Amino acid sequence: MFPADTASLKMITQSFEQLVESLAKKSPTPGGGAAAAMAGCMGTSLFLMTVRFSQGKKANVERESDLARVEATLDDYMHRLMPMAERDCKSFDLVSAAYGMAKETDEDKALRSKAIQEAMVGAMVVPEETQAMIRDVFVEMDKVSDCIGKAIVSDLASGAALLLAAAEGAFLNVRINAAYLTNRELADKTMARATSVRDEIRRHQDAIAVAVDGKLG
Repeated sequence: MFPADTASLKMITQSFEQLVESLAKKSPTPGGGAAAAMAGCMGTSLFLMTVRFSQGKKANVERESDLARVEATLDDYMHRLMPMAERDCKSFDLVSAAYGMAKETDEDKALRSKAIQEAMVGAMVVPEETQAMIRDVFVEMDKVSDCIGKAIVSDLASGAALLLAAAEGAFLNVRINAAYLTNRELADKTMARATSVRDEIRRHQDAIAVAVDGKLG
């Protein structure tokens, strides 16, 4: 086994405790959308770890260039996913603010309704982007998943499971916001895109599960 960095583990544990306590609070943010983004980032990190452990191996000598390209791309996606949880919180805070607007007069009600609809549309953007990045992460990993050795194949599978959970969570956040849109044409188009991406992600995760089963026998 690999030696643990005790100081780093302690810091991670403290940060994780703060994170889960924050999620458990009686507050709309951070919520499911933020959790989905964080799960996506963790899943991508595990994919990236397996790629890095696969570099420099004799069995992969002819795939080093592929592994290097995928490593760079996954590293980019990992860093792009990092701020998505905060962006999700900020977008939903705008929804909450819109619902808190005055509704005393007809003009107030009209302005409030318009603000709510605009905020709901904005709140769909982050989970849609999260979904799309997760799909792209799977596409990248598919290029080198055959290079992952048996010793770390469980990390590959765990990453895929986290990414699938993240994608399902992101999809549900798109769905809940779309349900409140009065512009049903926009809602339907958005849901069609989100459903297509979700289904594609499910197929990618299934393919990795089959590959893992094959390596473990």
